[in-house]
Amino acid sequence: MAAGLALCGASLADQEVRDVRFGVEVSTTRVVIEMSEPTEFRAFTLDGLSDRLVVDLPQARWSVENLVSGEGVGHGLVDAFRFFDNSMSSSRVVFELDHPAVIVNQFALDPATPGGNHRLVIDVERSSLDSFQTASGFNHTRAESLDSLIAERVEAVYVPPQRDRRVIVIDPGHGGHDPGSIGRSGTHESQVNLEAARELRRQLEATGRYEVLMTRDRDIYPSWEERVGVMEDARADLFLSIHADSSSNADVRGAAVYTLNDRAENRARARAREDSSHTQQADVNNILVELELREKRNQSSAFAEVLLEHLDDAGPLLANPHRQANLFVLLDPRVPAVLLEMGFVTNRTDENNLNSASARRRQMEAVTRGIDSYFARRGDDGELLDQTAIALPAR
Repeated sequence: MAAGLALCGASLADQEVRDVRFGVEVSTTRVVIEMSEPTEFRAFTLDGLSDRLVVDLPQARWSVENLVSGEGVGHGLVDAFRFFDNSMSSSRVVFELDHPAVIVNQFALDPATPGGNHRLVIDVERSSLDSFQTASGFNHTRAESLDSLIAERVEAVYVPPQRDRRVIVIDPGHGGHDPGSIGRSGTHESQVNLEAARELRRQLEATGRYEVLMTRDRDIYPSWEERVGVMEDARADLFLSIHADSSSNADVRGAAVYTLNDRAENRARARAREDSSHTQQADVNNILVELELREKRNQSSAFAEVLLEHLDDAGPLLANPHRQANLFVLLDPRVPAVLLEMGFVTNRTDENNLNSASARRRQMEAVTRGIDSYFARRGDDGELLDQTAIALPAR
């Protein structure tokens, strides 16, 4: 359970994050966040596409010298960290872990010297995967900042401009300092993601029907905001994030497609209705919120189902392969957005296929056919023409 500390009357406008430091022992890493004022905070771990330590704060300005971008390199169990402004009332520092770990202590310290910084201290200890997964996740309190984030990102129904070619944004997951999952033979997820994205771009461009943009085309790590920013700047028609999965069970294999989950959408619906700034008329607000959420959900789900129809011809799928999750990279796009897990780097056969140019070509051919089919079922106004042909998940 995350601990909260009493806020001592500081104005949010005065709050600054001034430094992030680390202390490393054999199996423990101490994370210290230095603040300008005494501060409430909640620390918790999350598992998912990567293992993370998350520290939620009241809204604060990032003011760390030599780290203007809000990103930095960690030490010990922390691989890297990033700062986010979640909303008008909260901020967050996310620490990417290079090994499962659990929180063993969290507390606040007063300044060591007069005029010094207040310190938030979180100790994490190396743990087994089972212990990490048991301790990780959202409880009701932890989910509040995610609720705010989703609600704030709900925007007016998105209509891409009329143009000769559809604009597709491909997001190869991970990269740079973040290799993602590592296979039994040493395969880095970040590299196979990039190779698959390049192959998909080649095939899509060869059709002459698409303009393709990549969030990265080399071994770098764009932030989540930068990845989504590519889509926003281009006013894209489709956003596809490409990943490879991992499991402690070496026998698990197969592809899956993720969209935003129901619980996140339901929480966002309630929060957005309360905070919506479209109009002061409550009934109109509710209608607009429903339209926005339904449009994002239906189009993303429709694309996921069409994509899976074609992926099934290219290799095995996981059981119930259309899955939902709280994936940050899917929260912001107003366009249809899905995350494709191509297979498992921890399975010998999948790992070989992920490294095989011919297998990669076959799978991306299936993705290209899925994209073609998705747009073929839509009209110029973006509405689905043949909704009976697409089995949407029950609402």
